[in-house]
Amino acid sequence: MDSLPLQSIEYGHLLPAAHGLLNEHAKQTKAHLIATGAAMEALAKRFGGDAPTWKVAGMLHDLDWDHLEKDWEQHCGSTLEGMLRSINAPAELLADIRAHYASMYGEKYPLDTMLRKCLYCVDELTGFIIAVTLVRPSKKIADVEVKSVTKKMKDKAFAAQVDREQITKCEELLGIPLEEFIGMTLQAMKTVAGELGL
Repeated sequence: MDSLPLQSIEYGHLLPAAHGLLNEHAKQTKAHLIATGAAMEALAKRFGGDAPTWKVAGMLHDLDWDHLEKDWEQHCGSTLEGMLRSINAPAELLADIRAHYASMYGEKYPLDTMLRKCLYCVDELTGFIIAVTLVRPSKKIADVEVKSVTKKMKDKAFAAQVDREQITKCEELLGIPLEEFIGMTLQAMKTVAGELGL
């Protein structure tokens, strides 16, 4: 695992433009994208990646979703491509984003960098943590603990659409125990609680 590249190139200079795209295109998904950006930034620091680059990938990975009316076939397709072209994003950003949608793009864009592996694992987790937060009486992420998240993960009826296997792949793909991975992600999300509205 040590020889695995961290990312193909750096594109952290796009961070201001990424915020602009979020404000323009993300409505329902905005909290998820901010949360994933914060988590990816923390993971970059853990693995020695370029934190702004990883944050941009996290912030923009589902940017097209609000425009697609839940059409999975179109996700990460031409709509997203056009959005990224509007900020002169390099092809590598689209490739890194497509890699997280492994069932559709895995053959062409494999999980062959740490950035891609982290984005793949953390994508479902940030959404799940938001769901856990919203069922708490306070609806505040400050009150969420790792054990609350692990307990809810075992309840298959809760947030049933979340792919738990994708989250637990952190142990195999990243070499991080599940509880530690949840803790890192939760802590990163707590730092942006205000932006998340949680």
